[in-house]
Amino acid sequence: MKDAARGTAQAGEKPAVSRSERLLTIGQVVGELQQDFPDLSITKLRYLEDRGLVSPVRTKGRYRKYAPADMRRLRAILTLQRDEYLPLEVIRQRVERSSSTGPGQSLPTGVVPVRPNLSLRREEPVYTVDELCEAAGISEAFLRVLLEYRLIDGSARPGAIFSESDLQTARICQLLARFGVEPRNLRLLSSSSEREAAILEQIATPSLRSTHPDKREYGERLLGDLGALFSQLVHLLLYKELRKLL
Repeated sequence: MKDAARGTAQAGEKPAVSRSERLLTIGQVVGELQQDFPDLSITKLRYLEDRGLVSPVRTKGRYRKYAPADMRRLRAILTLQRDEYLPLEVIRQRVERSSSTGPGQSLPTGVVPVRPNLSLRREEPVYTVDELCEAAGISEAFLRVLLEYRLIDGSARPGAIFSESDLQTARICQLLARFGVEPRNLRLLSSSSEREAAILEQIATPSLRSTHPDKREYGERLLGDLGALFSQLVHLLLYKELRKLL
């Protein structure tokens, strides 16, 4: 009877974990994972929880406690963010698909590089300046440089808001900066992207400006398809040049 009572979760709570499982506080989680993910912070963990990616159990005093399964899930999420630069919504879908394959199975990350599944849909601005800097692990000074070289859009004034793509771009630029690739070295990429977008605009604009819904929908699909082809071509051309260094 006692075992059964212990195994029964209260309404609205996660199922009770085994006594043999070590539960960690949020500070202990950050301490364990920071070696592999230096940008991890308590604020970032709370943000991931707010976005529904992790759900630690709560004690009677409302303190967060992370079980080994939570740690495995967190490590998978952080790896996808760090190595594949995926938006949080895509990461959520991957994690949920992986969880549905059965308990105890880990995410198949790091086996085959996967490029983000980018969408041309308008993005909702969700980050303030402080939130973007915290989530990307950058300073406001670094953010101002990214804005100066048009690597991300927005304004550095208080209350400015940025999209998920802005966050991913800032994170990639910050990682590149660790290797000495400064934002000023990337300004040609920004200019090149603007020129490529202008070329695609000329092709798709007649359909996009149409008042007929079907024709406009065709224009949106055309723009997405052309963007994907350009992206693949740039990828191939870059790696063609890199192979010359081997």
